[in-house]
Amino acid sequence: MNKYKKLLLIICLIMSCTTMSACFNYRDINKLLFVTALVIDVDDIGNPVIYVEAFRGVKGATPEGTDERILFNATGKTLFEAVRNMNATSSFKLNYTQNKVVIFTQKAAQFGVSDFIDFLDRDQELLVRPYIAVYPGNPEQLMKLDIIQEKYIGFFITELIQNIGADPRAVVLTLNDFYNQRVNGDKTTVIPIIDIPKDSLESKLQIDGGAVIQNDKMVSTLAADEGLGFNFLNDEIASGTLEVTNPCNINKFVTLEIRKSKTKTDISYDKNIVHLKKKIKVMVDFGCAQKSINLTQANIVKIQQQAGENILESCNKLFEKYKITGVDIFSIKDKFYEKYPSIKINDIIKKTKLEVNVEVEIKNTGTTKNFQ
Repeated sequence: MNKYKKLLLIICLIMSCTTMSACFNYRDINKLLFVTALVIDVDDIGNPVIYVEAFRGVKGATPEGTDERILFNATGKTLFEAVRNMNATSSFKLNYTQNKVVIFTQKAAQFGVSDFIDFLDRDQELLVRPYIAVYPGNPEQLMKLDIIQEKYIGFFITELIQNIGADPRAVVLTLNDFYNQRVNGDKTTVIPIIDIPKDSLESKLQIDGGAVIQNDKMVSTLAADEGLGFNFLNDEIASGTLEVTNPCNINKFVTLEIRKSKTKTDISYDKNIVHLKKKIKVMVDFGCAQKSINLTQANIVKIQQQAGENILESCNKLFEKYKITGVDIFSIKDKFYEKYPSIKINDIIKKTKLEVNVEVEIKNTGTTKNFQ
C-alpha cells in the first residue's frame, strides 16, 4: 500500500511541475503596465470617468531600474466598460495586482459608489488590501501633481497612511474594511479625505479629515480636528501626540507621546435608552515642554487630568454632533445587536446615551526631570 501511495505522490508532483508556472516571467513583465493608483470620478449624468497611474519598466535604460510613470483616462457606461476602453489606448496590458489605492472623487462619492463596488470586488486583479480615499478636487490636478518626495501618487499615499500613526486625528481605511462596514449595522463608514495643502511650500498630499459614507453615498465630512474623538471612541489609536497646557505657564504647551491606547466598550439597554459606555486608557511619555516645566507629582497629575479632559471633550462633542444628524459612525448598531439580537431599534444613535471615562497615565518623563 505504501508503494502505491509513493507512486501516486510522484505522479502528482510531476503533473504539478508541468502544469504550474510563476506569476510573471521576464517577457510578461516587459508587456505589462502595473497600475499604482486608480481614481474614479463621474460625469454630469453619473457615468464613470476613471484615471489610472501606471508603472512601466524601461528596457535597456541606463541606469538599471529606470522606470516611467504613465497616465491614462477613459469613460464608459459602467466601470468595466471604462477599464476596457482605457486598455484600447495602451500598447501594453494594464495590470491591477500592484494597485496601492482606490480614490473616489467627492463628486463620485456624493453621487454614490454602489455602481462601482461590484467590479472592484469581483475583478480578480483588484485585490482588497489597497487603501481607499476620497479626493475633493479636480482629478486631473491630482494625477498631474508633481510630488518631489515620490514620483508615484499611489506609493506616496500608501507611505503617508502607513506613517500616519504620528497623528491620532487621521482616519485610515482599507478597501477590505470598507467592504465590511458598508453592509453592517447602520451601513455607515468613514473614508479618509486626501487633499493638496494650500499653504505648502511644495506639491504634496495630506490626510484632511474623513468622508462620512452612508448607504454608499457621502452625506457629510469629518473635520480633521474631529478625528481625535473618532479614533478614541472606535479604538483606532496606535500612537501619536497629545498637546496640553503647561501647568507652569498657561500660555505654553507640553506634548505627550502616546505609547499605548485601549478603548473598552460596554453597551446596555434600559427603558428605551441605549447606554454606551467607553473606558479609554492611554499610556503616554512626556515629550517636551515650552518655556519651563517643573515635573513635581502635583504637576504630573494636572497634565494627566487635562489630557483626559481634552480627550473627553473631543469624544462628547463629536458624538453629540452625529447624534443630532442621526448618522451612526460609531458602529453602535453592530455592538447593540451582538448583545440584543432580538431587539430592533430605528435611528439607534438618537436613542443612545454616551458615557466616557478617560484615564491618562504618564509612564516616562525622561532623564531630564525639570526644564528651566
